[in-house]
Parts: sequence; C-alpha cells; structure tokens
Amino acid sequence: MIQTKKRSVSSSETGGSEKPVKKVKKEPASKPAGDKTKAKVQKKDGVVKPSVGKTAGKFQKKTSPGGKPFENGEYKTFVPNTPESKKEYWNGLKAKQKELRQQRRQNKSKELYELSVSAKKIYEKLKRKTAEGKEELVQKLHELLGKENAYAKVATSHDTARVLQCMIKNASDEIRDQIATSLLPSVPVLATSKYGHHCVTSLFKHGSKQLCARVVNEIIKDVVKLVNHTFSSSIVDAAYNEYATNEQRSFMRQPFYSELYKLDKDRTVQTMKDCWTTNAYMKSSVLSTVKDHLVQAANKRLTDNSLLHALLAEFLEEAGTTERSEVMELYLPLLASISSTRDGTGAAICCFLHSVVKDRRSALRAMKPYIEKLSIHEHGHRLVMCVLNCYDDTVTLGKQVISPILEQIETIVGSGEWGRKVVGWIFSPDDKDLLHPTQIDLLNGYLEYSKKDKDIRRKQVFAVAKEAFCKQLESNASFWLRGGHTALLTAAILKNYQGEELGRLHRALAKVVCDPDWKVHEHEINLDGSILSIEVDKKPKENLKPNAGVERKIKKFKKSPFEEEKAAAREKQLAANPLVNGIEHAGIHIALKKMIKLDQEKRQAAGDDVSQFGLAIVEELAVEQLSAWITQNRPSFLLLLIFENSTEEVQQMLRKKVVPMKKELKSQKHTGGKLLAEKLQL
Repeated sequence: MIQTKKRSVSSSETGGSEKPVKKVKKEPASKPAGDKTKAKVQKKDGVVKPSVGKTAGKFQKKTSPGGKPFENGEYKTFVPNTPESKKEYWNGLKAKQKELRQQRRQNKSKELYELSVSAKKIYEKLKRKTAEGKEELVQKLHELLGKENAYAKVATSHDTARVLQCMIKNASDEIRDQIATSLLPSVPVLATSKYGHHCVTSLFKHGSKQLCARVVNEIIKDVVKLVNHTFSSSIVDAAYNEYATNEQRSFMRQPFYSELYKLDKDRTVQTMKDCWTTNAYMKSSVLSTVKDHLVQAANKRLTDNSLLHALLAEFLEEAGTTERSEVMELYLPLLASISSTRDGTGAAICCFLHSVVKDRRSALRAMKPYIEKLSIHEHGHRLVMCVLNCYDDTVTLGKQVISPILEQIETIVGSGEWGRKVVGWIFSPDDKDLLHPTQIDLLNGYLEYSKKDKDIRRKQVFAVAKEAFCKQLESNASFWLRGGHTALLTAAILKNYQGEELGRLHRALAKVVCDPDWKVHEHEINLDGSILSIEVDKKPKENLKPNAGVERKIKKFKKSPFEEEKAAAREKQLAANPLVNGIEHAGIHIALKKMIKLDQEKRQAAGDDVSQFGLAIVEELAVEQLSAWITQNRPSFLLLLIFENSTEEVQQMLRKKVVPMKKELKSQKHTGGKLLAEKLQL
C-alpha cells in the first residue's frame, strides 16, 4: 500500500472559517550571567541615556538621572529644603502668578483694565475718613467711568465694585442718579453677581425715595428669577419688606400667581384669591403655579424671604388638603427660618397645627437650636407660645423647648417684652398682667388641635420648669428685681409655686429687698442696650476662690464710622437714667405689693402652713434698715401691707421691731408713715 500525505480540510468542505494558528517563536538561548549586567547605552541629542529593557512595563515610570529637565534641556539643580529656599520659591511663584493675572486682564480688555487702574488710584484717596474734597474726587471718577459708560462692567469685579460702592456713598444726589440710570438696565444681572449685588444694596442704602422706587421697578421685571438666587434673594427681601409700596408689593406677588402677570400687571389683583374671583377656572392653575415656586424655594433653602412668606401664608389658606400637606412636609423642618416675618410666623403656626404627631416631633427637633432667638423675636415668639400651649407630649416639649429657654432665661427675659411673654406663659399662662386678652384668646383658639386636657398639660409643663427656675433665681435674685417689667413677671411666676420651693424663692428675693445697697436704674434697660458686653468666665463656683474676683472679658466691637455717635447717644441715655434706691422704685414697688398680697390668697387656698413673703422680709430686715424704711413713704406702705396680709405671728414680730422706733415713726409726715403708725396702734 502506497502511503500519501494527509490532505488538510478546506474551509469550503467544512462549511466554516478556520481560526489562524499562532506561530510560536523560539526563545533564544539564555545569555551568560556576565551579559545581564551590561546595559545598552543610547545617545540622543548629545545626552547619554540608559535604554529601557523589554522587561519594563508600558506605563512604567521612566527614570532619568539628575531630576526633571527644564525647557532648555538643562536639569534642575538640587536645592536643600530650608526656610530660606522655601521663601524664595514661594516669592517667585507669587510674582509669576501676579504677572499672569495682569496679563490676562490686559488681554481681556485693555481699555477696561486701564480704567480700573486709574479709578483705583483715586479710590485709595476717597475711601479715607480724613480725605478732603471728596466731592471733587467723586466727580473725577464719574468723568472717568461715565464717559466710557463702564459702570455696569466694573460693578461685577471684586476690586472695582468697591470703587463704585464708595462713589454711591459719597456722591451728590445728581451724580448718584446718573450712576443709577446707567446701572438700572443691568440690575437683574448685578443682583445675581457675587460682587455686583453689593452695588444694588448701596443704591437702596444711600439712594433717595424716588431712586429706591426705580430700583424696585427693575426688580419686579425679573422677580421670579431673583427670588431663587442666593445673592439676589436678600435684595428682593429688603425691597419687598422695606422699600416697596403696597402697589409694588402686589406687583411683586403677581408673577408668582401666573405667567400672565409677568409683563402686564393688574391693579385689581391684590391677593391670590382675586385671581379667580371673575374667572373661577384659574384657581387650580394659580395654586399649582404657586406650589411649584414654593417647592423650588424650599429645595434651595432660600425660604428666609418676606415675599415667599406672604405667598406661603396665602397658599396654605386657599389650597386643598392634599396640596397643603405636600407643601407643609417641605416647610416643617424650616419653621425657624420662615418665622422672621408676620406672614411667615402665621404660616409656620399653620404648618405646625395641621401636621401629625411624628412631623411635629421632627419639627421641634429642628427648632431646638433656634429657640432662644425665636423667643426674643418680634414675630417668632408667637410660634414658641403656640407650641407651649398645644403640644401634648410634655416630655419632648421639656427637652426640645423648655430646657433651652431655661438655660438662657436671663438673656431671654432681659432682651425685651417678647421674651418675658414666653417665660410668663410657661409659669403663668392666661395671665392678663402679662398678655393682652386678645392674644390670650388667640392662643386658646389653637387648643382645638390638641387632645390633652388644658389644665393637665399646663401642670406638667410647670412641673418640668419649676426646679430649674428656682436654681436660676437663687443664683441671681437681683436680676429678677432689676426693673418694673421684670419684677411684674417675677410676681406672676410666684402665683403657681407652693411648699418649700416657694419658701426658697421668698428668702432669695427678701435678701435683695432688704439689702441697703440695692440700686436699680430708673428706667429698665434691656441687655442689648448696654455699653459693654461683659462675659463672665464660665467656671464652676466651687472652683473659684472665695476672695478672688471673677474674670471678665470685654467683647471688642468692630470699628464703625458711626461708633462715636452711638457712644455719645448711650452716654446721654445713661445720664438721663440714673440709679435709684430699689425699694423706692415705682415699678418695683407695684410688683412687691402684688407679691405681698399673694400671701393672703395662698393662705386662704392652702392653709397657714404656706410660705409668706412678708415673713421672709421681716426676718431678713435689720434694725438699721428698718429705721431707714420708716422715714420713706413707699417702704412704709410695704410694711403696712405686710401687716395687713400676714398671720398674727408675723404681725407680732413686725410690731416688736417697730416699737423701739415709735417716736421716730410718729414724727413722720408722709402718708405711709401715718397709716403704719395708726395700724400698729402706736
């Protein structure tokens, strides 16, 4: 049999393509060990470099001796890491960056660059307080920038924007109007600029009433866009709240109702409800449009705006249950932010009252850091009082609201009437000595959104706060008798105290009343009206030495050109408000009489074992101080009230102390002394 070669099967026969077979290269024989140590040397551009072997990876870093080459091919010499070398390196780097910056400015606009350089030279003289001829300097700047019509261009730069602000501040009314005329077409652009929005603010601050109205009219054209921008939102807020007329305010709200009012304004549309009085079909579209704007503002956290507060209050009043709940869900964590205006506070109260228990709890948790500021705010205190009156979970209420108030209770009470109302509602709600009956009725109207009994909740709130207040008063009792308003609050707080806690408060207050060195201002001054802000070192009292003075730090205020005028006004205010003896102060005298009269009321309600303020005063009153009181009219009336409203035991104690001064008391000609001698039958 004849053998033949095996024929390969063609692709046509197999019916498919065959993969190509890779050829296996034969590896060369291994080189001797001596050859491995040798490196190939390549010569390129006159520089000898070692060649990279095949074993090196494709992306492996290639090393070369002598460091990184510069552009001319030379290698960087080694510099030791010393402070001198670092300083030299950074100085050179800064100089290069400065040259590049100036080069870019020149390339961008040579004419504008030259204008800014020459304008800044004049500005350096104009900004000084002691500069002379400011009107002439402003005129030069106006001639320089006005001819080129460059005001809108320079207003967006960080350095030339300051030049323009200084011009607006120091310019005459005529020049300021000319500057404003060139800036007004660009107000929407400037208001959204990082530096340009300061120029718009300067126009409001230093411009006339007519000029402010012109700026507001320009803002109205793009108010929807400006409200939703970080820089321009505050400008819209100031324009709506301070500078706009009632008609301009309605024009600012109309674009949010519908796109129909973006160009054409309607004087008959004053509120949201006016949009569908004649055309009922517009109600759903208007509510939908307003809702979209409110949701957008809430997502951007730009809710601290009085214009949005007005829209939110109108929307919550007119919207249906579903739409209202969707918007309230977004604004519940932002109640503190929207409570800065009257409309915003009303909207915040509406959101809180119509929310479920879970949402209320989360809203209180978000409000906790701002409770102190809300309590002393003109409008925000209404939200805090609403929460205190209608929130049922008193344990959560104590942690989230009452505890922050008690920690800063002196600051809250000393900041004004709104803080005193909040503190008074915790301890003595429905007290007409602290609140107007209309406000009491309004707060009681919120009780329909509460399930717990009113009296039970108020007792629980009082139980949470009473011990902390006792400690606060015992530590600084003179604060609670610092003036007539604060003393009336103290008298109202004492109404609900009983037992040993009442005795602790009576003894602490009696020490202040019987102190011969007790002085107060004739007119009570709030804490924010003091000349210096004094901060006491927050060390525990037990760690302080008994004879060591408490370290005090005086807060430094930023320098202001009006600081001297403010200081002079404060000095005049203090000169017209001298210190007087506390026991003779008219307002404190009324409050002390209320406290003494409470003794008889409490004794009739709880028995003779109740603590008496009159007893605490008689026990604390020294003979020398009593002799001084007898010679004065108002202290004599206090002794008379103590005698009339106390038990027989206290009357006998008072009579024994006064009898040795019988002749001196009878010789007094004032009404209080005569009535006291007659009452004691001396």
